[in-house]
Amino acid sequence: MEIEIKVERDAMYETLSEPFVPEYTEIMAISPSEQDEDDSPNITVEADSFLDLLADLERRMVTGNRNDTIARYQTWIERNNSASPALYGAWFNLGVELAVAGDRAGAAEAYRRVLALRAGFYPAAINLGTVLEAAGQPEAALAVWQQALQPEEARAALLSHRNRLAEAYGTSQQDTMKVLLHVGYGYDHAKPPPVFRNAGWREIRLDIDPPGAPECGASMTNMQMISEGKIDAVYLPKAINRLYPHEVPLALREIHRVLKPTGLTFITIADLQGAARYVAEDKLEDPLYMSPAGPIAPLDILYGHRPSLANGKAFVTPRTGFTSSTLAAALIRAGFDTVMVQRDPSAFCLTAIAFRSRPDKEQLARAQAQMLPAADRSVVLYTPAG
Repeated sequence: MEIEIKVERDAMYETLSEPFVPEYTEIMAISPSEQDEDDSPNITVEADSFLDLLADLERRMVTGNRNDTIARYQTWIERNNSASPALYGAWFNLGVELAVAGDRAGAAEAYRRVLALRAGFYPAAINLGTVLEAAGQPEAALAVWQQALQPEEARAALLSHRNRLAEAYGTSQQDTMKVLLHVGYGYDHAKPPPVFRNAGWREIRLDIDPPGAPECGASMTNMQMISEGKIDAVYLPKAINRLYPHEVPLALREIHRVLKPTGLTFITIADLQGAARYVAEDKLEDPLYMSPAGPIAPLDILYGHRPSLANGKAFVTPRTGFTSSTLAAALIRAGFDTVMVQRDPSAFCLTAIAFRSRPDKEQLARAQAQMLPAADRSVVLYTPAG
């Protein structure tokens, strides 16, 4: 696709108060006979078994010390993280205890761990959605219940929860708030630009990695749990270059799909054109700038931050890269109408704002003033040719 480029040089564009108790608060006791058919039939109950843990906790219930119970579940999970078929039961019980203790974020993470281990265990899906609802995140709760795998006996309960919240949410004050979808939150927990952090915006985090504690656990290449045209803005910080090249169009089309007609996408990404100039000067390993993680050289931009990789953080490895024009072209091919890109030479970074529909001059001016790193630095506007 041809791209028409217009250059603007130095343009000045203008909770709940009571403790929350989840619906499912029973503690599970999983014995070897209750394992699925695909589990080993010769499981033996060892000294450090889940049943021993439950028996020990039952003996200690008279103390009423919930913090001690939580600590014991956490210790057992750490010791049996890959060995026990009852691991999902321990995570579920931990989630219940954390929810009753008021730690909604911890409870949500525990329920996500359950679903990662056993996607069809619907009580965890119901509890996760209920925790998210209590935390003021109804869309995330609806997404959990919508995508939950369930047997026939659970379908009615999940549909009841989903329909109840959908009906209530349709008339709630949340409808007046704009929704920001933060994609790839688990990478470095980057904060959205200040314009998205005021009372008029509500953030929903999406990440494929459960430890990032996202409200929506999914890949950016498949966000089917989010309905079409429901999101006001998408924030994509240094995430799209971790996709393989063939995955980029899938992700950008998904982002375009979930946006409202008036929506936009805010992207930050490494500027390969700036880094390549130093590679051509034989400065591949020379530090270019200082980041919170340490000095960054062209080699780190191209193939991943070396100290992070050495520490086992393989997810930081770039699988593709962009210049200003190739990023804009990819966004326009995905259906975006107008793309504004600004280069930050000192940080070797590109910042792009992609509009789903054609913005007017006032919208462009407001976007540059409120979202781009430097309001007085030149930008490039890209639109489809013809």
